[in-house]
Amino acid sequence: MKLGQEEMRSRFERERAVRLATVDDRGRAHVVPVIFVVDGDVFYSPTDKPKSGNPRPKRLRNLDRDPRVTVLADCYDENWLGAWWVRLRGTARVIDAGPERTRALGLLDGKYEQFDGPRYLKDGGPVVAVDIRDWLGWAYSEQSAQPVAQPGRRRPWRERSRLRLRSSRA
Repeated sequence: MKLGQEEMRSRFERERAVRLATVDDRGRAHVVPVIFVVDGDVFYSPTDKPKSGNPRPKRLRNLDRDPRVTVLADCYDENWLGAWWVRLRGTARVIDAGPERTRALGLLDGKYEQFDGPRYLKDGGPVVAVDIRDWLGWAYSEQSAQPVAQPGRRRPWRERSRLRLRSSRA
C-alpha cells in the first residue's frame, strides 16, 4: 500500500542510517550508507574531510558531475506485515562552510549521541544537502507501522496458502 506524506516522513526520520545513491562517471549507481537529518524539505548528511593525498569522497566527486540523488530507508522483516520502504529524490548541493552547514551539524549532533558537532564543525568535511523533490513510500500493510509479531507465531500468508490448499483438495 502507498504511504501518505506524514507517514513517509515519520518512518524515514526515525531511521538511524539510510542509503544515499549518486551517479558515477560511467552512469552507474554509487550507493553508500549514511547518517542524516531532515529539516523541512532538505536532507543533510556529513562527509569525511579528505585526508592528505586522498581525493574527496566518491559521492562528492559524483555530485560535481551530476547532482541527482536518491535516498532509501527501508525495513525488511521476515513477517512481511512489517516490511516497508521510503525513497526520496532530489538535487544535492555540497556545503563546505557557512550557517547552513553549522545548522545541519547542530541537528546531526542532536540526533546522534556519538556525533561530535563542535569538533566536526572545526575539523570535519563538507555536508551534502539534498533539496527534496519527491517522496515515495510503500508498506506491505497498515500493520507495518506497528510492532511486528513475535517469532514463532503463525504467519498470515502461510495461513492463507494452507486454506487454499485445503479448499482445492475438497
